[in-house]
Amino acid sequence: MTISSISSFGLSDIPSLLIILIIGYVTRFYYRYFTRINPIPGPIPLPIIGNTHQKIGCSLSEWYQSLHKKYGDIFEVNYAGQRIVVLCRPDLIENMNTTSTKTKYPIRFNNTEGLVEYGVSAVGVGHNNDPKSWKFNRQFFTQAMLTPSFNHQAIEWTNELWNEMESYWNKIGKNQELDLPKWMHRFTNEIIFKIATGVKNNSVAAYYYTVLFPESTKSLSETEREKMKYSEEFVQSIETYMSGVGYFFVLNKFVRDNVPFFREKIKGLLKNKENLFNNITNIVKERRTEIENTPSDQPLRHDLLTSHITANTPRDINIIKHSEDVDMSRPMTDKEIFGNIFEAIIAGTDTSASMLCFAAYYLAHYPEVKKRLRQEFDEVFGNDLTKPVTFKELEELQYCDAVIKEVNRHSPVAFMIGRVSAESDNVGGYEWPKGSVFHMYFGSIMKNKDYWTDPEKFDPDRFYKVEESDKDKYLPEKKKMKNTYSMFGGGIRMCPGRKLAMIELKCLITLIYRKYDIDLVDIDAPLKYDPGFINSCHELAAKIRPRKF
Repeated sequence: MTISSISSFGLSDIPSLLIILIIGYVTRFYYRYFTRINPIPGPIPLPIIGNTHQKIGCSLSEWYQSLHKKYGDIFEVNYAGQRIVVLCRPDLIENMNTTSTKTKYPIRFNNTEGLVEYGVSAVGVGHNNDPKSWKFNRQFFTQAMLTPSFNHQAIEWTNELWNEMESYWNKIGKNQELDLPKWMHRFTNEIIFKIATGVKNNSVAAYYYTVLFPESTKSLSETEREKMKYSEEFVQSIETYMSGVGYFFVLNKFVRDNVPFFREKIKGLLKNKENLFNNITNIVKERRTEIENTPSDQPLRHDLLTSHITANTPRDINIIKHSEDVDMSRPMTDKEIFGNIFEAIIAGTDTSASMLCFAAYYLAHYPEVKKRLRQEFDEVFGNDLTKPVTFKELEELQYCDAVIKEVNRHSPVAFMIGRVSAESDNVGGYEWPKGSVFHMYFGSIMKNKDYWTDPEKFDPDRFYKVEESDKDKYLPEKKKMKNTYSMFGGGIRMCPGRKLAMIELKCLITLIYRKYDIDLVDIDAPLKYDPGFINSCHELAAKIRPRKF
């Protein structure tokens, strides 16, 4: 009977079989959705694509904002079959931002198959989900990044690179339109590249010569032209890589591999990823060879890559503090070194560049803030506009610090921070099982009137000598409620490069605004974000002109 039924199956029956299979799949999908544990509000997902289609045309942060208004302080979304609970209130995330290593939330994001394919889960610090490996890498990375020598070198290199970039701006002329994000991405890339590897990659010069004025490269040697071309392609590769993370986060493998538009996009992103990874792998290999060929009686340069390669070897240039629960005595593997250098270069390029552009946007819209900022610069530096910035002077720029924090409150690069539970926990009155995925949506928390005075107002004073203000002013800020502000994350997963990032931001803002004004070409245009995993700025046309005294 069965054999007879199979033999009678023909091509004409295939559509009917497909319909049955689709109906079965959709029925199973929605049965599991409507019987899920802790059904909280949120948009109803579609089979295969989840809620991805609903954020088309807007950035992820803008979509979360609209969902928060519609569904409240706790809601859920679905990406690539992964259920995510979004939290928009400080008390809901208290357990997730603890600094204790015994936290129930030691993991930032799940290493989904999409992120693994894209290499986001590479061994390192940012997305390393192996507790022992993560602690080991964090110890090396943090101690290297937070040493005073790195901070002073960062300031010195920022001063030098600013002088170089300023010379190119002067050649272009004050009435010429500049693509500010392009310049800022190359500036921050060159700084972090030198800190990470000890080598200058000339990305600022490469942008000027190979992109803006390619005819000027005729005066360069063939070797110099090749280096310029490589540097520009390297930065473009980083920009492409960062713009692609969202595709691998929100789309499952079936969509990435089979839907025509996405299929071609994914192929291009994976090819770019392979080239980028190969370039960074080669950088690590070449530096290791250089160290091996350097006589033991000759000193090695001090950079992040060298400190990683020499860690716990006879050529060790750092004294690593040992952790009680992690063996810190072994050398680092090539995979670990790659992961840390990769994350440093990637994170140090895009995030800092976007923050600098956001600062330029708000200072252009709030001239009274810019005026007060310059007053502080004049008080600290005097009338010498060519005087280099020093670490001591940076520490005196308290209002500049407040401006940067207020820019971040309005336009945070990391508007959302992920956490995955390592054990069951009660959140929002619900008992959530181990492995539950949460997004802490700080983009909403930092605009909530319960925690901020006039939250829609751009007011750096809320971060500047709040205790000394009128007793009835900044009352929410004076309470200093926990988990109401985030710039570099929180808890044990706080960004280890935070001090370096603030030094770079304050230093460059000082160097620019002491001497120049940044005028936006379209002052009425809203601030635009890329529709990706973080708030990135890749479009902000501006003109640079000398400051009027």
